Amino acid sequence: MAPVRIAILSADRRLSERLLGVARAQASLAVVGRDERAALGPSLRAARPDVLLVDSRLEGALGLCALLRDEGGPAVIFTAVRDEDDWVRRALEAGARGILARSVQAGDVVKAIRIVHEGRIWVRRRVLEECLERLTSASIARLAGEAVLELWLSRREREVFRQAATGLSNKEVADRLAISQATVKTHLSRIFQKLGLRRRSELVAAHHGLIHIAPALTSPRSPRRRT
Repeated sequence: MAPVRIAILSADRRLSERLLGVARAQASLAVVGRDERAALGPSLRAARPDVLLVDSRLEGALGLCALLRDEGGPAVIFTAVRDEDDWVRRALEAGARGILARSVQAGDVVKAIRIVHEGRIWVRRRVLEECLERLTSASIARLAGEAVLELWLSRREREVFRQAATGLSNKEVADRLAISQATVKTHLSRIFQKLGLRRRSELVAAHHGLIHIAPALTSPRSPRRRT
């Protein structure tokens, strides 16, 4: 059986070296790359890891997790996670498959990697149950939100909305949709105005059904613009 391919993202050298040591001691695991940023650069993408160990303290870690979830990328296990149930729930909602505390034992790191690679989740049962309850409610809100987006936003605005909601910068959205950054900024301004949103964090929350979208206009666009 081929070893599980893992990559490590952490700016904490001590943590990174510890995880590397744990992985290299297992014939069933193969380290294919490491980085100090919350990013999956060209070399790491080419390495095609099965599981990504991400330091939860890295800036943009949750955004990367959500992006990889939407892309069908490697499974994410967050490491060095503080004992904060709210952050853990946010991580699971962003698509994380595993949660490991900084003080986790080496044996549990290996177990978590194997469990996640099998398609299961490694997290405390209590937090998982609470998260599932929230996701059930959020899924209903998300369905309603999709209907609002269809009614109030143009096709291109919906594309920009979904890309920006994964945590991408304006430049990254522009590159992905083959449009200019100025166009992305214009679309986002219209999206915020139409949906009654004030900041990027609200856009992300609306995308995941965590807040209710309250359109600020008196009536939806009519007729629909083709963009």
